[in-house]
Amino acid sequence: MKKILTATSILVLGAINGFSAGTTAGTQVDNSVTLNYKVSGTAQSAVVSNTASFVVDNKINLTVAHQDGSAVEVLPNSSGQVLTFSVTNTGNKVQDFILSTVTNDSNPFGESDNFDATGISIFVDANGNNVYDSGTDTASFIDELSPDSSVSVFIVGDIGGQSNNDVSEHTLTAQVAQAGDSGTKGTAITSDDSGVSDTAMGVEIVFADGDGSGNTESANDGKHADNSAFKVVVATGDVTATKGSCVVSDPVNGTNNPKRIPGATVRYTVEVTNNSGADEATDVVVTDTLQGDIAYSGNGVIADNACNCITPDASNGGSVTPSGGDVTMDFGTVATNAIECAYFEVTIN
Repeated sequence: MKKILTATSILVLGAINGFSAGTTAGTQVDNSVTLNYKVSGTAQSAVVSNTASFVVDNKINLTVAHQDGSAVEVLPNSSGQVLTFSVTNTGNKVQDFILSTVTNDSNPFGESDNFDATGISIFVDANGNNVYDSGTDTASFIDELSPDSSVSVFIVGDIGGQSNNDVSEHTLTAQVAQAGDSGTKGTAITSDDSGVSDTAMGVEIVFADGDGSGNTESANDGKHADNSAFKVVVATGDVTATKGSCVVSDPVNGTNNPKRIPGATVRYTVEVTNNSGADEATDVVVTDTLQGDIAYSGNGVIADNACNCITPDASNGGSVTPSGGDVTMDFGTVATNAIECAYFEVTIN
């Protein structure tokens, strides 16, 4: 008798979720084969083998990455300053992540650390807007993060009376932890099963994480880290004032080629230019103390644009106020690289 045998396999996977991180840990894979054969040319009943089963193990992997494109510029004596990071679960199981931070570890922007921000706290983005919202983002650990999912994490601190260009570096470290109890920080997973034999139906843990930035962790330890920095920038102003004048009228010639004789009206201009290139100038006030030979006669305005003594621009809402022999010109805010002009008139005694 001649037997002709063929075989096909049947693969059954239970509860598979499709992630780029791979099949979800704990998924049971059941596999059997079906034997088909003939005896003397006659097909026989198919024979199904036993089922070989195994469970997919837990590949732990994560990535921490700073989201700041450069050192975050801060002012001296400012509070609630923010460094932003992302934490991504690149493993194949839902996990909690424990967060910690250290200072003076390393700096991704090539700056030299020389001070520590104070009042440091870590908060997890609660509403997914990737912006720190005080009072909304209150969690200090990452809870139940699914595979292939990311969440923003913020280091928040206060800046003391530092000098220009002072730098404070901070490293964020995330450590994988047990999940499964929503709202409760899981226990840190501090070791994997690389030293024990595999079991088909058990879920072994494998650390697959890389070595991040700084010295708080290394490859294959269930942690990952990255760093960012605060940089103090002291605002420096470059605002100038230039005074000019033109004669408007006199009691002899009127407005036809008037001269600066007693009784003439002279228009003063005060041009303010903000050359700072980075910061608006605020609370800009100019005071003019008039000589006793002239007296304020009115038409005080502050206008946008460079001064044009002959044809002043319309008022932009600033104020010109005489008081005794002084004229106070309140420009308010002068924008970066902007020019404004104050106009007022005096009479020659």
